[in-house]
Amino acid sequence: MSFLQPWLLALLPLLLVPLIIHLINQWRYQTKRWGAMMFLLTANRMARGYAKLRQWLILAARMAAIAGLVFAISRPLASGLMGMAASGRPDTSIVLLDRSPSMEAKSLGGAESKLETGRRQLRQALSTIGSKRWVLVDSATDQPREFEKLEGLLESPQTEPFGASSDIPGMLQKAAAYLAANRPGPTEIWICSDLRTSDWQPDSPIWSVVREQLLQFPKNVRFHLIAYPDAATDNRSIRVTSARRERTAQGIDLVLSWVVRRDSVEGKNDLPAIQIPVEIEIEGSRSQVEMEVAGPQAQWNEHRIRLDGDTQRGWGKVSIPADANPADNTFYFVFDAPPPRRALLICQDDAASAPLALAAGIPPQTEQQSDAQQLPWGDTQSIDWQEVGLLIWQGTMPQGDRAKEIERFVSSGGSLMLFPPTAENWNAGNSGTPFLGVQWDAWKPLQPVALIDQWRGDSDLLAATRSGAALPVGQIELSGIGTWKGDAVALASLADRTPVLSRIPTDRGSVYLCSASPLESDSNLARQGIVLYAMIQRAIEQGTLSLGRTRGIDAGSLATSSPSNIDLEGWQALGISGSSLSSEIGFQPGVFQSEKNLIAINRSNLEDQPDSVSPEQIDKLFEGLPLTKVEQKTGSASSLVREVWRLFVMLMIAALIAEAILCMPRRPVAKEALR
Repeated sequence: MSFLQPWLLALLPLLLVPLIIHLINQWRYQTKRWGAMMFLLTANRMARGYAKLRQWLILAARMAAIAGLVFAISRPLASGLMGMAASGRPDTSIVLLDRSPSMEAKSLGGAESKLETGRRQLRQALSTIGSKRWVLVDSATDQPREFEKLEGLLESPQTEPFGASSDIPGMLQKAAAYLAANRPGPTEIWICSDLRTSDWQPDSPIWSVVREQLLQFPKNVRFHLIAYPDAATDNRSIRVTSARRERTAQGIDLVLSWVVRRDSVEGKNDLPAIQIPVEIEIEGSRSQVEMEVAGPQAQWNEHRIRLDGDTQRGWGKVSIPADANPADNTFYFVFDAPPPRRALLICQDDAASAPLALAAGIPPQTEQQSDAQQLPWGDTQSIDWQEVGLLIWQGTMPQGDRAKEIERFVSSGGSLMLFPPTAENWNAGNSGTPFLGVQWDAWKPLQPVALIDQWRGDSDLLAATRSGAALPVGQIELSGIGTWKGDAVALASLADRTPVLSRIPTDRGSVYLCSASPLESDSNLARQGIVLYAMIQRAIEQGTLSLGRTRGIDAGSLATSSPSNIDLEGWQALGISGSSLSSEIGFQPGVFQSEKNLIAINRSNLEDQPDSVSPEQIDKLFEGLPLTKVEQKTGSASSLVREVWRLFVMLMIAALIAEAILCMPRRPVAKEALR
């Protein structure tokens, strides 16, 4: 039980007043024995048990009446969610509102989304509790914003849905910074979310930092989590997996591929086949196809649409009919004539360059231009970096000015693949200054021949093909491998966890570290061919994206890494969903045009995954912090917090009535009954 005026509970000792009066009344008279009245005592013994009970009931009724009055004026709070409010009226209320696309989901037959339900219930709870200061941590900027009135906070455009995933740990970190800068009094932090893993990022190292920051504050900071974990029923989503412009003998085609996903219906995994109309719109021109979806997912590959002969680039969207969540029913795309796929090779060992150049020089599409050029060892001065998608560097790590040039190339969006020196050329130079945080360590012979045991087949360079076929990564044989020291994420490794292919973390661009040598004497990487070709061509494609005039990005990704060649201020919206606030450009799905680029912004792939954090994970993330958790249903009409002082007023009235009845004199006994 919580109270808005807890200081009035100090009046509870008044409960003793009836008891004290009763005791004083008992002590007012002294007992004097009088023989003539002794018979009256004997007669009274027959009624003493009832008299004492009646006195105790009167005393209890009077004490209950006082208790009811004290509790009523203390304004107690209760509902099905006992204890949602902290003791007393808070000085500051901070709201962290999850506005991600998954929060737009509605329950079966419901008219209200999770976000709308959360805003309504927050309004009811916060208006009941009251506060001196209202603060909203904006999901787009993660910056706290103060409001003079609660209505201004919950009616702000910054509480409307948008297309990016929420960063719950980042928002908590900003809330902690606000508390440290302002040092308010009793504070409540309200988190409203559907607990999606993409928003909470439970494995992020930021959580340990945030928890340490919040533990520094006194215990008058409390946390309330209002969760809406119920999944949308029979929801469908669509996502474009490929959009390219292709020249054929008959003309120019736009080739589209997309995937449609379905959520289970009432927990049933056996989904019947259904027909879903898919509408395709290209700059105002619409067409429609009927797509059969059997099971949880269906793929439509290589759908061709004839373009006008002079169309060089453009944009469009695919959409499906409205369902439980309108935020995942539309996906935008852009297309352009592909830029030349150019790769540069700088190899210390000539024998290693041949298979690498062959894999880089063959384009995956016949109409694409591809060029693989080999430069002398260490020569980077003659390179026009503005035309290069991938740099393959085989040998000792770059040093000095060469390293700085390559770092600038990566930071501009280019791709870099590092291969080790061969065993014959391994020398002490590999233990020099690290490059991008890594350096070669030693050449490790493998006897007998080792096979790759684990690899990431769901994403990155070793992902399955568009048809779903897995790459034969497990068939790669290694008789030797170059080990390294530093910080990188393994994408493929041996059975003893020795990494074979790793990715070096960067703010922009892609850097891969391949520990396997392409020489025939060291591995079958070149002879097997398929894996090496897929790795290099995918790396070229990633780097070429920075050279083209069109690209697709996830909503919100520009907030953490704004590319230097994209001017956010100069964007013009060609097609957009949701809010058009200038502060949220880059967070809303749509197509935008800058001076040179067309950019399609969509929800991230993680938003289509139904994974949620578990209650055990929530407890671990908030370990040591005072947290109240409440799960709600989408569209629920219940209140998070409700004043129940009326209940105690009724209790007081009932106690007074009972006391009055007990105090009524007994009815006189008729004389006939005494005869």
